[in-house]
Amino acid sequence: MIGNPAHTAKKKVLLLAPAYGFIYKGSMIKPGAMYSPPLGLATIAGALAADGHEVRIADLNKISDQDLLAQLLESRPDYAGISYTTVLAEESFRLAKLVKDAAPGVIVVAGGVHPTSMPLEVLESSATDIVCIGEGDQSIVEIVRGVPLENIRGIAFRKDGECRVAERRELIRDLDTLARPAWNLFDLSKYHTTDLLTRANPAGWLETSRGCPYSCVYCNKNVFGKNFRKKSVMRVVDEISYMLDCGFREIHIADDCFTVDMERAKGICREILRRELKFPWATVTGIRADRVDQELLTLMKQAGCYRVFYGIETGSDEILKLIRKGETCEEIRQAVKMAKKAGLEVYGFFMLALPGDTETTMRQTIDFAKELDLDMAKAAITIPLPSTPYFEELDKAGRIKAKEWSKYNLYFPAKELYDHPTLDWKTVEDYQRKFYREFYFRPGFIVKRFFSSLAAGRLLSDIKSFLQIKW
Repeated sequence: MIGNPAHTAKKKVLLLAPAYGFIYKGSMIKPGAMYSPPLGLATIAGALAADGHEVRIADLNKISDQDLLAQLLESRPDYAGISYTTVLAEESFRLAKLVKDAAPGVIVVAGGVHPTSMPLEVLESSATDIVCIGEGDQSIVEIVRGVPLENIRGIAFRKDGECRVAERRELIRDLDTLARPAWNLFDLSKYHTTDLLTRANPAGWLETSRGCPYSCVYCNKNVFGKNFRKKSVMRVVDEISYMLDCGFREIHIADDCFTVDMERAKGICREILRRELKFPWATVTGIRADRVDQELLTLMKQAGCYRVFYGIETGSDEILKLIRKGETCEEIRQAVKMAKKAGLEVYGFFMLALPGDTETTMRQTIDFAKELDLDMAKAAITIPLPSTPYFEELDKAGRIKAKEWSKYNLYFPAKELYDHPTLDWKTVEDYQRKFYREFYFRPGFIVKRFFSSLAAGRLLSDIKSFLQIKW
């Protein structure tokens, strides 16, 4: 069994963010990649620091393996924590081995979506000693305090040569009790996000809620669950003020469901206005079209929001039902119109090769995107991620072709991962190219984008990004 060092008032913890630049290799939209300090590690670091421990963060997107080894030798941590999604699993396994080879006494703890979904695989296939399952804010603190592993809920670990999974920990009910993310541990000057996605750098992620009550078949809810939990209005705006004091110049909402409670969202906007906080912000992870109204969108604009992202997915009501989105195309139309009326830029996320998709429905998606006349649109080919209903359905039907997790990203050829039930991959790839060409090469779009880029002073950067896209 992996034991914990004897409990002292302070432990040394090194948190690692695996490099993810390889995800965009060969992608059509590499110019739109986002590079911001990782919110998950900042949150865990905040919890550990509040408990009195010495925490450092090593972001492998910004440093080399040699730099990491130097940090290990210099700081000699008691624990190393790695948080990752499925696509970063193999890279994170490599990092865990690198840490163990360089410092065998370090206890390696893994957390995040993939370790939560597959804790036994992580223990059996990597140099990981302990896995945090679900929300790790409390579990990691107990681990580092030295609480016996058998007494900690929400983890998996080895004992007597066997891998054991403890009882799941209850979700945190009062998010106001969470420590503030430890943004002071980052050199923010090293982070720059493309002008396609920001107006001011550095841009930082803000979490105002956890949990998503909806049931889309392609979403993994294993970490934060389906129970919507929220920070209070005052806590959210206090955290915004703190982020601005740390040096962030723009804020991106990280929530799955920022506007689910529309009255709370309105309250956040009113409090930003009351405090006269001036900063640009956007709902980069997307909001639902059925959870906005004109008052909310107008308040968001007044409070500094300049752009909303909608998870539109498809232009077919039939497919919206099949994927359990819980919205209609008409609701999406109205949401886009309201956002434009409020003076907001509107970006749309779409998915091709969704369950049930055909050439007809993909054609409807392209036409819908053009009809909405969005300021920008992104169309990804659907990837069935582990522990989602869609993955389980395909796996049961024998359609999953590979379980090499580094390939499970939105920019890897899906044809190598699974067989789609109703489409061949050449057709899907043809329609993805059609989507981008038809949407972005419309004369009306080009003229509108030219003048908006010129007015914003980003014409040259937009042209450069445009030329980098693999049309």
